[in-house]
Amino acid sequence: MALSDIEVRRQIDRILQSGSLKGSGVHRQLLRYLAEKSLVGEGDGLKEYTVALDALGKPSTYDPRHDSVVRIQVGRLRNKLAEYYQNEGTADPILVSLPKGSFKVHFEQARPDARSQVSARWRRELIALRLGVILAIAWAGFATASLGRLHRELAPVAEAWNPELQEFWAPFLESKRPLILCVGTPLFVRVPNDGFFRSPAANTWEDLQETRLYRAFKKELPGWDSMPWYAFTGVGEASAAFLVGKLLGTRRREILVTRSNLLSWQEISDTDLVFLGPPKFNLQLQGMPVKQEITVETNGIRIVNPGAGEPGFLTDTFEPGPQFNGTTHALISRTPGLSGQGQLLMLAGNGSPDTMAAAQWLTQPWRAKELAGRIRLQSGKLPPYYQIVLKVHFRNGVPVESGYLLHRVLQVR
Repeated sequence: MALSDIEVRRQIDRILQSGSLKGSGVHRQLLRYLAEKSLVGEGDGLKEYTVALDALGKPSTYDPRHDSVVRIQVGRLRNKLAEYYQNEGTADPILVSLPKGSFKVHFEQARPDARSQVSARWRRELIALRLGVILAIAWAGFATASLGRLHRELAPVAEAWNPELQEFWAPFLESKRPLILCVGTPLFVRVPNDGFFRSPAANTWEDLQETRLYRAFKKELPGWDSMPWYAFTGVGEASAAFLVGKLLGTRRREILVTRSNLLSWQEISDTDLVFLGPPKFNLQLQGMPVKQEITVETNGIRIVNPGAGEPGFLTDTFEPGPQFNGTTHALISRTPGLSGQGQLLMLAGNGSPDTMAAAQWLTQPWRAKELAGRIRLQSGKLPPYYQIVLKVHFRNGVPVESGYLLHRVLQVR
């Protein structure tokens, strides 16, 4: 049965007055604009530039190539619509959705049984997911307490700057540019009111929808909405941010911390950056025009041009069993920023313990002294740009032993 414009507009008004959009004037205006254009048959022809000017009040100088505000706000509106139908709108007669890749709003008659077709198996899965979130919160509390102890234990060490620490961090301490610590955030799927899940095979929303896990979820729960969620990070990444921030905070003010999913290319261009976590969680690194001789891959570290006696690939190994144990590799990379301006430092690996181990080597004086001795040039100075590989042994996700393996001095024009 075809929906009348009157019915659709009533539904839009219902959503605009809901708690999901309360306090969000931008998203109310955006929904009102996109819905009206879609009702009059102009939804298919909407362009990002037009939406920016007409719905968000951007000036005529707005350039979608350098400003992603429209895509960001449309994505957030899409999430708010999903949240609305999982809470206040469960009994609404009309479903309003905003499919990805388009500005056209879709309207359809709600199916009364759409959200009741949930198999017992998936109900058990969602209960397990809820339990997993509770455990994750409990672990976060434990990690916070542990970091508090770490703060007390390492306070004398962090304050005892030695010449090697000063050498490693001088470019960031002497720079006039803002400094951002960017924490890698893996992609989770949020099922409103029921929990979260994650597929290790995907770190973008587009890739996730091609995974078997997500397809099975949509098949078993055809009427349930899901949305991308970037609110979590690894304990190693959080610990690394703490160690680096604590060290640099004694010498420099106004150190900013952000999540990788919120970092813009404009910020990358205008600031000095320390990336914490693997490239798969810091997606900007995959598009960075920086030539590297050592790269992080799915199962280990790739040496592009191995020297005599060096392997071309260093394989990470994870021990089977419930304990998170293994032997992996961490990569420390320092390169120039975009267009040769500023500094980039990347502490990465395939596991959260790798990031923490890399941070330890650049924040603890005795480790920094050893590392400087390994890579120092014949001139007596440290190379301005380099890559260093560490071998990391960890138990229960905690690095218990790590050591220098090899390095490359990057020749940057």
